[in-house]
Amino acid sequence: MFQLANGGRFPELDSLRDREDKLLLKIKGSKSADNDLNNHRHLATIREEISIIEQQTTNVLIASMIDAAPHVQRAQHFLARLDVIFARAAYACEWGGVIPEVGNESSINVQEFVHPVLALEKSARDVVPVDLILPDQVLMISGPNAGGKTLSLKSFGLCAWFVKLGIPISVLRKPSEDSEVRVDFFDDIFVQIGDNQDLIAGESTLMARLNACSTIIQKMETTDVGGKLVLLDELGGGTDPYAGAALSTAILEKLCIDNMCKIVATTHSPQLKALSLSDKRFQSASVLLESQEGDERSKMNILDSSKMKPTFRLHYGFATESYPLGAASRCNPSLPDDVIRRAAELMSKGSDGDDSVEALRRHMVALEHERSSAKKLTEEAQSMFNEVAAYKRDMVCKLQSSESNLSRLEARLQNIYETLRNDETRDSYEVVGDGLSSLRLLRKAVKSEEELLSERGLRRVSDAHSFYNDESVVIIAEGEWQWQNAVVRINDNKDSSNNEETITVVPSLDLAFGAEDTSQTMISLSRKDVAVWDIPDADWGFQDEYAYSSTSYSTRTASSSNVLEKLKQVGATKPTKALNLPTKTSSFTSSRERKAAGKKSAAKGKKGKKK
Repeated sequence: MFQLANGGRFPELDSLRDREDKLLLKIKGSKSADNDLNNHRHLATIREEISIIEQQTTNVLIASMIDAAPHVQRAQHFLARLDVIFARAAYACEWGGVIPEVGNESSINVQEFVHPVLALEKSARDVVPVDLILPDQVLMISGPNAGGKTLSLKSFGLCAWFVKLGIPISVLRKPSEDSEVRVDFFDDIFVQIGDNQDLIAGESTLMARLNACSTIIQKMETTDVGGKLVLLDELGGGTDPYAGAALSTAILEKLCIDNMCKIVATTHSPQLKALSLSDKRFQSASVLLESQEGDERSKMNILDSSKMKPTFRLHYGFATESYPLGAASRCNPSLPDDVIRRAAELMSKGSDGDDSVEALRRHMVALEHERSSAKKLTEEAQSMFNEVAAYKRDMVCKLQSSESNLSRLEARLQNIYETLRNDETRDSYEVVGDGLSSLRLLRKAVKSEEELLSERGLRRVSDAHSFYNDESVVIIAEGEWQWQNAVVRINDNKDSSNNEETITVVPSLDLAFGAEDTSQTMISLSRKDVAVWDIPDADWGFQDEYAYSSTSYSTRTASSSNVLEKLKQVGATKPTKALNLPTKTSSFTSSRERKAAGKKSAAKGKKGKKK
């Protein structure tokens, strides 16, 4: 029972409590028995009034609270919803969450997904992101033990639940405009992960998994509408490998009857890994070990796998072996070395004459090797494309510069033509001589260093060009080594990148100078002081914004020729009297010499007249 507090909200009650306090003081200071008895009676009356007023006030307040209870509950519900919304927004801001596109085709496409549990334990930058792609109906994930298969499996289910709950998807980097984050809405999500054996119910590991799969199949048969996502961990385990693979294949085929059902499963069974080779509904994915990222993947043997660490990245399109020795070497406490070596010896003897399993293993190794080669060729092709594109941009700049120079020449010729046509008092040869002199000077200026290099079969080094060791170059810097062949020298501990401004070269007498001769002088030059041999392709095979049209160049050349023809016609129609041409061929080589000679003859004429 609560007590109504003083404070002015209940003035009548406060007044009675003040009277009560004063009577108590009188009773303490009273010495007469009669006065004391009257005070006690008065005090009992006041306390009875206080009790009645408190009861009435309490009843009124309780009734008000009962009337306001639905409104309070509704406000509490709204506040909780607002709190959840702000929590989702805070999560997205803190961990790089993005809002995915949601459809109804049971598809998932998330690049560089960051698991929030790992991000909370570490930092988002220290977590290895996982690419989650689910275009086909069944995705079989294989790979080494403790390599991240189950984590990838759970990530698919986590993204699906995030969409159902309206939580942004956490990714390492926000996607570009070309890519998208898509997670469709799944009405039902079924999960079978872990060992759920029950001693009391008599369920072993295999029976617990089969009971879970049977429950999933029954629920799917009763709900035919909407997308479904099924997550199955360690499929095909817990019993004989062949029988387990057969049971798992039959279960997967039963689940695949519903086209809106997408399945993600992890397995170590070779038979289940090979389903992607015979059934288009199945796709393979795997997590790799550290050294499998390189080119020596096909040379890896069983004992080497114990020294490798998982990358925790999910790669699509092929399956890999389980490499249990790698997990055995990382266990804590670690197994003895002789146990691991003995296991490697037993595994190297084969699989008891099972040709199908061995053929599948060789096929997986071949696929891994092909993927590595394709990745390397793709990188080389991209590098070559970038270099050719940079070279093309340089050539287009040169063509645009030539077009600009041609426009200026055309304008100059047009001015000369207008001068000859309108001003009959000027000497035609004088005007043409001035124009030719200007054109010669302009031609020398226009003939840039790039054109001089082009005449020698060279070109400048573009910003995108990356030098490599023993590359043949030509020194174009002024000095004793100008136009001298040289080879590039790159130290092993120095990376030659596109941003390297200084290179080291060794002058050579010819292009076939041996790279082993270190007695030659080593010269440090900047990128602009060397040129490379120009070997363009016949056809680049692509179009972009730098594409240059030759029509404008030919059109302007024809226009310039027309102007020159007009100049010839004007020179032929001018009267010889106005030209004052000499009868013999002029020996002047420029208009300046002609002007100087004219001034001298004029000065001599003036002196003769004075005499």
